[in-house]
Parts: sequence; structure tokens; C-alpha cells
Amino acid sequence: MNYLIDTQFLLHNLNGGHKLPNEILDFFFDYNNIGHVSVVSLHEIVIKNAKNQIIIPGSLSNVITHIKEENLGILPINLHHIIRLETLERESIHKDPFDRLLIAQCIEDRLTFITSDGKVKLYEKYGLDYIQYELN
Repeated sequence: MNYLIDTQFLLHNLNGGHKLPNEILDFFFDYNNIGHVSVVSLHEIVIKNAKNQIIIPGSLSNVITHIKEENLGILPINLHHIIRLETLERESIHKDPFDRLLIAQCIEDRLTFITSDGKVKLYEKYGLDYIQYELN
């Protein structure tokens, strides 16, 4: 299965994954699954780290090294993601612009979204496939 992890998952994974449930970690470490991190998440991390809203271990370079060590691909933002985002904007289900773009990427690229966000179920009608988890 091809999947995209949300920013929160990435941050918890960077910090050892102790708050992530075992079922999600089993899924994450199953090498039959192909995981991705979006450039959107990296952008969000840079912005929130600069505002001291989150703390990352080291710099963005450390985050990227961690992503590579976990054998995750880095998903760029493409024009078709932005076009899909426009259709989602009309609904205004989700106020977080980062999450909306991650959702648009998942729908367009047919990736399963791994997230703890309960609002994602409202995007099923757009074709979003997701696995929702709760932090320990």
C-alpha cells in the first residue's frame, strides 16, 4: 500500500514514536507498504519551528535525514494537487491549509492518508482513503 503520513505522525516518529499506537507502527514498518512524507509537512515544520510552536531535534536537515533513514519518499507539490485543493476549498470542512493540501495530494495520487485528524472522514466523498489513529 502507498501511503502518506501527516505532519504529526512525522514529528512523533522523529521523537521515537512512543505516542504512536502499535498497530500504526506495525503498518509503518511493514516493508510491503511504501511511505511518503509531503513537502507540505516540511514546510509546516519550518514555519511552526520558527514560531516556536514545535521543537524539532536539530535542523530541517536532520528531519530530512530521518525521512531517508526510514525509507520514506518525499512527495512534491504539483499542479494537479493545487487544482484538487481548489475543489476542497469550497467545502471549508477543514480550516488547516496544510492538512487540506495533504488531503488533496492523497486523493490525487491515490495514497492512503495516515492521520490522527478526525475531520478526514468528511473527505471520503472526494475519494480519500485513510487510516486514522489515536495517540497513546
